[in-house]
Amino acid sequence: VPYTCDPIDVYGNYEEIRGPVALPKTRLLEIQSNNPAQPCASFGVHENLPVLKNLYDNGELNFVANAGLLARPVTAFDYKGETPVQLFAHNAMATETQREDLADEFVGTGVGGRMADVLTQAGIPANTFSVDGQQICLAGEAGEGPLQTVVSENGVPDFNEDPSIDNMIDVIKALNNATTADSGFYAETWSSKFCEAIDTQQTLKAEVDATTVTFPFPDSSIADQFAMVTRIMQTRINRGSKRDIFYVEDSEYDTHSNVDEQLVENFSRINGAMDAFVDELKHLELWESTVVIQFSEFARTLDPNTGDGTDHGWGGNHFMFGGAVNGTHVLGHYPIDFNEGDADRIALSRGRMIPTTPWDAVWKGTAEWYGIPAAGMDKVLPMHNNFPLSSLFSETELFNPPVSAESSEATAEEALDHHSLGRQIPLSH
Repeated sequence: VPYTCDPIDVYGNYEEIRGPVALPKTRLLEIQSNNPAQPCASFGVHENLPVLKNLYDNGELNFVANAGLLARPVTAFDYKGETPVQLFAHNAMATETQREDLADEFVGTGVGGRMADVLTQAGIPANTFSVDGQQICLAGEAGEGPLQTVVSENGVPDFNEDPSIDNMIDVIKALNNATTADSGFYAETWSSKFCEAIDTQQTLKAEVDATTVTFPFPDSSIADQFAMVTRIMQTRINRGSKRDIFYVEDSEYDTHSNVDEQLVENFSRINGAMDAFVDELKHLELWESTVVIQFSEFARTLDPNTGDGTDHGWGGNHFMFGGAVNGTHVLGHYPIDFNEGDADRIALSRGRMIPTTPWDAVWKGTAEWYGIPAAGMDKVLPMHNNFPLSSLFSETELFNPPVSAESSEATAEEALDHHSLGRQIPLSH
C-alpha cells in the first residue's frame, strides 16, 4: 500500500478508489522503498504480515510492484489482442501463470519443470516436488528431466498400507519385470516406469521418515506443507540432488466479500507458517541456499464491490525472500493512478491494473542464480525475449554475490545445493 508519496499523493488515490476497504496508515507496517524510480518513498505492509517487514528490513526480501502474467508489454489499447489467455479467469490464469509459455512452444510443461530439464541435461541432478497435488508448474519435457514427485503435507504414505500378503511389493515387481519374447514396447516401458516409481517411493519414504522438524509450526495446511518441504530438503544428500524445486499452495484468497476480515485471517495464517519455515531453514543451515518465490494467477480489483469484497484483477504486488536475496527494495513500477483513462494507460475498469513487470523478470534472475546457463534461458522462459532487457531482473540485481572461494572452500557441497520454492499464495492488493 502506498504510504509516503510526493509530489503525487498516491495514498490519497489509493484511499479514494479503495473506499470502505482502504487500509488506514495506522494498520500498516512502513517500509522504505529504496528505489528512486518509485512514486513513493515508503510503502505499507499489512499489519498481519510482520514476518515480511522483518525480512525486508533485514535485507532478505524484495517486493515486486504491479507484476503479473504477460506475453509482451501492453497497454489498455492493445492488451486484448496481445495477451492470448482468458484474462480474469481462475483456471486459465492459474495454469498459464505456472506454465509461463503463452505461445505453447513447450506444450504441457511449466517453468519449474523446464528449469529442471535444463539442469539435468547440463549434468546437475535436480528434483521437483509438489506438496499440493500434481502441478503443471513442475512438468518438464518427457525424457529431458525428472518426473515431479507428489507428496502429502503429512508425509510420504506406504505404497500399500494393508497388503494381503507380506511380500506384495516383491510379487508386483516380479510380475512387471517378467519380460518375454513377445513383450510389447509400450508394456515394457509402463512396467519399467512402474517399478521405478515403487523404488523411488520406498526410498523417499524411508528418508523422510528419518527426518525431524525442530521448530514448532502452526496448525494449518500451509504450515504443514512448509514443514514437509524442510523434511524433504534434509534428504537431499542421500538422494544425490543438487537442485530441488518445491511447490506449495495457500488458498481462500478469492475475496468476493468481506475482504478485510478474510485477509486478517489469511495473512495471520500464512505469516505464522512463513515465520516457522524461516526459523527451520536457518537451523538446518539451508537459509542461504533457498529462495521463496510467491506468485498468484492475478490480483484483485482495487474498487470494491457492494459486499465490501474484491473481484478478479490482473497485476499485483508480490515478494521473494531468502538468505541470498539482495533485499530491501521495492522493484518494478508502482502505479500512481488507478482509474481507467490514466496517463500511463495501464488502468482498466474498477482498478484492474495491467502488469508493468512480467513474471519473466523475477524468473530470469532467479534462474541465473539457480545455475541456468544463458543457452538454456530460451527454454526456461520462452517469452523473455519479448521484453526489453531493462524490464528483466538479473541475478546481480536479485541476489547477493556468492561468498569468496576462500571462505566457501569447506562448504563446497552445500554451495551446490540451491533450493527454489515455487510458492503460490493468491494475495489481495
